[in-house]
Amino acid sequence: MYTESLRQITAKSEIVIPEGVQVEVNGPVVKVTGPLGTMSKDFSKTRDKITKEETKLEVSTDLKGRRGKAMVGVIVKRLSNMMKGVKVHYVVDMKLIFSHFPPSIETQGGVFSVKNFMGERVPRKVAIPPGVQVEVKGQDITVTSIDIESATQFAGSVETTTKTIGKDQRIFLDGIYVQSKGYEDELKR
Repeated sequence: MYTESLRQITAKSEIVIPEGVQVEVNGPVVKVTGPLGTMSKDFSKTRDKITKEETKLEVSTDLKGRRGKAMVGVIVKRLSNMMKGVKVHYVVDMKLIFSHFPPSIETQGGVFSVKNFMGERVPRKVAIPPGVQVEVKGQDITVTSIDIESATQFAGSVETTTKTIGKDQRIFLDGIYVQSKGYEDELKR
């Protein structure tokens, strides 16, 4: 029988909790609270153990070799992104490019829609995830969120949705493309 006491830790790493951020660990669920809001993630699908000491988090696993070290590194990076995200917004700047048909963009009721893309009559739509703010100014689209995963996933979905299909992409460059991305304090605008 596999019990907690028989686990032999093969890889572990620590993260320092920054000032102004509170972290709660309830088993595999980690809740991070900061000045901009609260984020919660469930790490129950992994065999990693997350424990909180006074001012740091410790992530450890019993998986051996590169796979164990890689899993610890992924969870450490996700936790550090969560801690940074509740202090500084993550921003993705996108640009609408067209040469044939001028499309119109609107966000309404949690849905981002592109009308008249490549002369199509049916609008192309992408659902806006909770916690993501989308701002449209002419041809510039700004996606802002405290969660890096939600912001980049939405930006990638928009880029994929506005891909031209069935035409030579060297000529038909119409679409919405990611121009820059990063935390607000690191971006050069």
